Amino acid sequence: MSFIKLSIIVPVYNEEERINLFLNELYNFTRDKEQLEIIFINDGSKDKSLEILEIFRQKEPKSRIISYKNNKGKCYAVKQGVIYSRGEKIIFIDADNSIHPKEIDEMSNLLDKYDVVVGDREHKESKVEIPKKRKVIGTIFNYIVRILFQSGVKDNLCGFKGFKKDIAKKLFNDIYSTGWIFDVELFYKIKKNHYSLYFKPIEWEYREGSKIKLTDPIKMFINLIKLRIRLLNG
Repeated sequence: MSFIKLSIIVPVYNEEERINLFLNELYNFTRDKEQLEIIFINDGSKDKSLEILEIFRQKEPKSRIISYKNNKGKCYAVKQGVIYSRGEKIIFIDADNSIHPKEIDEMSNLLDKYDVVVGDREHKESKVEIPKKRKVIGTIFNYIVRILFQSGVKDNLCGFKGFKKDIAKKLFNDIYSTGWIFDVELFYKIKKNHYSLYFKPIEWEYREGSKIKLTDPIKMFINLIKLRIRLLNG
């Protein structure tokens, strides 16, 4: 088995309308690179996402697909990718092309120095295009997280995070969360274990078709309370 330097994990759930642009950009980024693998996690998509991924896999032999019938949440999907990753560095990135795959190179290089590197849309050097309503929801969510978890993290939910392999395996081995708020738990455990963490400025552009619903902030708040209690209880 050849040495794998980098594993790129892409969780996918009903991305038929948005994923083609991302896959084109990802292919342009990876086609001339060696020592990497791409792991797509089809998280129970009901549209043609899996068919599109199969076509991409035929074109890019460094890619493989993990697929299951029932949607189990983003955390579960990313965790499956981490479990089956072989790379010395592990990065997960959203499939909607809000983050360009060109950002992967810099994140990978930063992982030579840091245990964890995360995209930070609130960084003063980041270039972000986001609707006002989505911005307000994100601001409120991050404010609540800072109060409950005392993390100091300004952007918890950016779908672009990287880890050294052993760190990723440890963080995801016993993670409680299953859905959106798993990032909060990750930051909590990163701080608790004193892992070195770097917040990377990024270019980020909002894409239509977001999975976040108007009722999700309420559900997130309730789940944050539950997560905080569970973490306090060990």
